[in-house]
Amino acid sequence: MYNAAHAVEIFDGWGLTKIAKEYTFAMMKVSNPEIFHLHADFCKILANPTRLMIMAILSHGEMSVGELANTCEIALPAVSQHLKILKNHHMVESRKEGHSVFYQATDPRLMEACILIRTVLLDGMRRRGEIANMIDPSGVTVDV
Repeated sequence: MYNAAHAVEIFDGWGLTKIAKEYTFAMMKVSNPEIFHLHADFCKILANPTRLMIMAILSHGEMSVGELANTCEIALPAVSQHLKILKNHHMVESRKEGHSVFYQATDPRLMEACILIRTVLLDGMRRRGEIANMIDPSGVTVDV
């Protein structure tokens, strides 16, 4: 049985790359369009600089709400509000210790993805000459 990959291989072997690509495009279909809606909704949650900053900081380990507020230099109620949104969307989890609530990122791959996006952004800006200096795409420095 022939499939699209096999057909492309045959067409390429005959030097018919354009036909191979057209055949491949004609054979393509989106198997589950809903995943793109879920992806867009997920990205909307992170489409906020404060939430991105909180996630970048939490990628280094758990912190209390007060520590996050101090690190972000944002009022405690604002940080709490952002954490609630992140928690409701399962991007962070919390644990209570005495009167303090500590938060941590639920999946380190999320921050890896964010760093990759910032790397692409910064690389493009460098190529266009919009920035000259090196900026750390993690966005967080740890003073020791």
